[in-house]
Amino acid sequence: MILRLVSISSLFILSAVGIFAEKPASATLKERETQKQIELQRKSGFGDNEIDTLHAHIIDDLRKMKKLQDLGIDKTAAQFLAQTPNEVKEFYKKDSQGKSYMEIKLPQGQSYIDWPKVYLYDGMAYVYPKEDFSELDRIVLTFRRVNADGTIHVKELRRLINPTPKSEGTEKDEKGEAKLDTSSDIQLEYYRSLTSDTIWPNLPVIDAKADITMLLNDEKDPLPYDKQKHIMMSYKKMLRKISKHTAFLLRNIELDQKQMITKILDYNTN
Repeated sequence: MILRLVSISSLFILSAVGIFAEKPASATLKERETQKQIELQRKSGFGDNEIDTLHAHIIDDLRKMKKLQDLGIDKTAAQFLAQTPNEVKEFYKKDSQGKSYMEIKLPQGQSYIDWPKVYLYDGMAYVYPKEDFSELDRIVLTFRRVNADGTIHVKELRRLINPTPKSEGTEKDEKGEAKLDTSSDIQLEYYRSLTSDTIWPNLPVIDAKADITMLLNDEKDPLPYDKQKHIMMSYKKMLRKISKHTAFLLRNIELDQKQMITKILDYNTN
């Protein structure tokens, strides 16, 4: 009986020690505050004023280009400004669904991120304006990568799709400030192939099924916060390149218009 009591007492002591010993150290105030900020960020989305502004600049450039194209500036300039008539360069292509998009090349070259492996990569952006050019309809970013050496060629395709690239709207938040696009519906796709004859097409719409698909800010299964921030920073970086490209195209067609006006009004007979 005494032995049994001792055993029971020992178990109780060991259990008590275990409860206190195994209890994890409580999170610091800084860690709790950081986690709170992350949860608030995810709840409100990843709105960014510069991203919305870039969306606005891009569609504004495309809208102005459309007006000049409707006036026939590009066709007239191609016919009269050069020594011999040039072909008119089309700004838009049609996808398999009949929708118009602008194709813009993104950086390409060699990647040494997984040294000693060396990869070749290239990128492409597909910008869809709405039919009335009031807003952007969709932006698709694609990045292809293949290892440059080795017996097995791993071919990868990564795609980022923003189905609602909004500009800064007129809606206000609780602080009275313009409500930003949350970007939470950005879709991510990953394709992978080990066959040498696989060629991922430079097209905005492809038939192949992605090996992995996910949302930037899925409520049920969110990505790690540092990855979410990295994706948004990369998206912003690509938007800057797209904005520079559309601004360059607009400037060229505006220069053509000015040259045409000068050509028509040049009455110098000396």
